Amino acid sequence: MMLYPSIMDLMEKAGNRYSLVIAASKRARDILEVAKDEETSIDGARSITKAVEEIAEGSVLVVNETKEQEQEREAEYMAKVEALEAAEHQMAEEAAEADAADAE
Repeated sequence: MMLYPSIMDLMEKAGNRYSLVIAASKRARDILEVAKDEETSIDGARSITKAVEEIAEGSVLVVNETKEQEQEREAEYMAKVEALEAAEHQMAEEAAEADAADAE
């Protein structure tokens, strides 16, 4: 049983249990991935404990979004992706035109 940090402290940071669980699980996965990349041994339980401690310390910020905010953020992200793809396509076309001009 976890005594520190208390659930009440964590709820103040996260706002609700759902957000707390999601944030802790995402951070725990990140911790495991870093440990894997550094070839360090850490088990799942220790990564969750570390993630929860980081949330309690405030080094991990839990952001609660409404469904509309999440959809807006995703729409902005997709717009950026589409803009980058269009720019890459334009650059490829310009490079192809330049190559064709050089070949002549």
